[in-house]
Amino acid sequence: MVGQLDGRAATAIVVPADHGPADNGAADLASRLVAMEGVSKVYAMGEQRVHALRDVSLRIDRGEFVAIMGASGGGKSTLMNIMGCLDRPTAGSYHLEGRDVAGLGDDELAVVRNRLIGFVFQQFNLLPRTSALKNVELPLIYAGMRPRERAVHARAALETVGLGDRMDHQPSQLSGGQQQRVAMARALVTTPSIIMADEPTGALDSRTTVDVMALFRRLNQDTRITIIMVTHEEDVAAYAGRVVRMRDGQVLSDERQEPRRAPRQSPASEPV
Repeated sequence: MVGQLDGRAATAIVVPADHGPADNGAADLASRLVAMEGVSKVYAMGEQRVHALRDVSLRIDRGEFVAIMGASGGGKSTLMNIMGCLDRPTAGSYHLEGRDVAGLGDDELAVVRNRLIGFVFQQFNLLPRTSALKNVELPLIYAGMRPRERAVHARAALETVGLGDRMDHQPSQLSGGQQQRVAMARALVTTPSIIMADEPTGALDSRTTVDVMALFRRLNQDTRITIIMVTHEEDVAAYAGRVVRMRDGQVLSDERQEPRRAPRQSPASEPV
């Protein structure tokens, strides 16, 4: 189990994050890991038009840990879907690692997702009668990697999240926290630029939530991987160094904060 965490709440710093239009235009878009400019998303619901996002501009640099918060219907999941190349904006531009991905076709977006983005979802999405190792290998199969090499990478990812001794276990033989760790290993195995986590603790109890968020925090600190996480829980957002709050499809606030510290110990010693 993870050791006792620092119980202090995250303290917001008054200086807002940079999410507005940049002075140097195209050069800034190309230099940021994530650069969205004037992004809107409109869904047609019969004769009605639902504005899920309205003129959103956002920049995220490498190594950031960003939490996206907001009430249901506020636009946070739509924003995550566009950033994760699971959906396209109706208007505006989206550059990922300097490449304009807003107008890419389905096949091109699939390649971008496989190479640059690792996903972690609330419900784990593991194959039920398949070992942890084989579950983690899945993105590498889609990438065309050879079986022996796949196994090496998958083992390393599972060891990173503290499941080196659970590789042959099926999901039904693992706790909720362990299943989420498998999902995290699967997200990490392709060495992506970004981990996108959609309510990653929504199916976990409070103790396991602390364990999983401590692991996210350590991964961000130790590997400098960028993490973008949707959550409605303030205690979960406390682990991020930046919080973007959405309301009615717009960015309501964007502030940096002192993140809650994760205990410095090996994930392998933390059974969940």
